[in-house]
Amino acid sequence: MLPLLYLFIMKKFLSIISISAILFTSCSKNNDVKPVEVPETAGKATLTFDAVAGASDFALNKDFTASGKTWNFTQLRYWVSNVVLINDKGEEYKVPNSYYLMEENNPAETNSAYVYPANKRESINLTDIPAGDYKSVKFSVGVDTKYNSNLSLQAGELSQLNGMTNVSWMWATTYIFSSLKGKVTEGTTVKTIAVETGLDANYKSVTLALPSTLHIGSSKSSTISLNTDVTKITDGVDIMATPTIGASQATVMASVATNYSTKVFTVKSVN
Repeated sequence: MLPLLYLFIMKKFLSIISISAILFTSCSKNNDVKPVEVPETAGKATLTFDAVAGASDFALNKDFTASGKTWNFTQLRYWVSNVVLINDKGEEYKVPNSYYLMEENNPAETNSAYVYPANKRESINLTDIPAGDYKSVKFSVGVDTKYNSNLSLQAGELSQLNGMTNVSWMWATTYIFSSLKGKVTEGTTVKTIAVETGLDANYKSVTLALPSTLHIGSSKSSTISLNTDVTKITDGVDIMATPTIGASQATVMASVATNYSTKVFTVKSVN
């Protein structure tokens, strides 16, 4: 009788050990399971154009000294269009309908009775950017031929109500690509300046490499900050001899447009 009771007890004991081992193994396996990673989705970024005058922050109605002259500005306006972000694989993301008017200006007259209000705008909010690591940014100053030759077409912020169109340059109205206005003093000579660019030939692109790779995605908000140096807009131009620059001064206007594409913009920081 005792041997049978012993065998019965041992079977029960071994069964308990087996069940415990199975439960322990199951728990161990569950603990080893890694959580499923959720793919990062599209992100957003702020592209800022910080206006400066050399080493100083830009401001209207304030004196700045540069190139042996005293400058005092009443308006800075320019179109930023066709923004492109380039990732570390060389792939381009073209921001759709990207036409933005960057400006710091007093009230401006338009081609109608409407007066465009004083405004300061230095930043662009970009959304739905494919997640990734980006190494450079590209954009153009001005308006491309498709929209510049037909103001009835609308995209982004393009409009005839902002005082950035001109009927005197061509047989049909076209956009003014950039406008810098104010006064320049050299010695005792004071000149009122109006430096404008426009026309298809002066539509210029800018490509800037970022100082470090910038990750853009749903996990964070990213920022690209650029400097826009107004002292570089007329670099190499005798502004005292040609204080008014437009289509009638085609060669000088082309030089100003080239300055926008090669000298005016630099990368300040990325975050």
